[in-house]
Amino acid sequence: MWREILAHTCSLVAPRCCPCGREGSWLCGRCETLLRAAPVRVEACCDALQVLAEARVREERRGREVLPVGVDHAPLLPVLALGEYGGPLQAMVLAWKNGGMLHLGSRIAPALAPAVAQLAAESGVAPPALVPVPSRRAARLRRGEDHTAELVRALARTGAGRALLLPARPTTAQDGLGARQRRARRIRLEGRRAREEGRRARPVVIVDDVVTTGATLRGMHEALTAHGMRVLGAVVVAAARLPDGDAEVLGDAQGPVAG
Repeated sequence: MWREILAHTCSLVAPRCCPCGREGSWLCGRCETLLRAAPVRVEACCDALQVLAEARVREERRGREVLPVGVDHAPLLPVLALGEYGGPLQAMVLAWKNGGMLHLGSRIAPALAPAVAQLAAESGVAPPALVPVPSRRAARLRRGEDHTAELVRALARTGAGRALLLPARPTTAQDGLGARQRRARRIRLEGRRAREEGRRARPVVIVDDVVTTGATLRGMHEALTAHGMRVLGAVVVAAARLPDGDAEVLGDAQGPVAG
């Protein structure tokens, strides 16, 4: 009771406002519902994560199925997201990432914990190490923190896994690059700890805020596996695209954006 009284008193000086625009709460009931959504597999929608699985120079018959000339692709790693990067979920991510609402990380982390548990269960391993995607130094200075590292720390506090904060840096920025150039993004791991974790073949899950083409996740996967670590998959808050069926269901559930 006293906590609520204090919160209402403070709101007279600094009004509480949800990222969707609704006043009276740092996170309204509808936006909290977004964080209770079951994680969705989105790797099939990430172009940069597709790798060549098979090529056929002539038509093949396998049982009753006829496979045409062409190539088949398979995703490099599984990726789980809470929803599509749009509407209230996009507003929440932007407020947390760039809008100074750093407290939202502690609300987002428990929502991602089931996705981490799912990847661990599918691989038959204990809670894995959690590795954040690194931000460029200029972005960290602008935001005042490394938001993905803080998200990983909050995830670790839920018991989903162990935070593994490896010194890392992107070797190229994404701004102004085309789709083909984004696919070639590289991330460099630095320091002794990455080598030590690699020698143990540590199972890890990559954590990021938003996935678009998957180029950054691909760069992290290459960097981690090059050091010997076993990447179980990635979890993200939102994805630029969802599989068609999931997008339709999510759109109906979210409804219009609050003003």
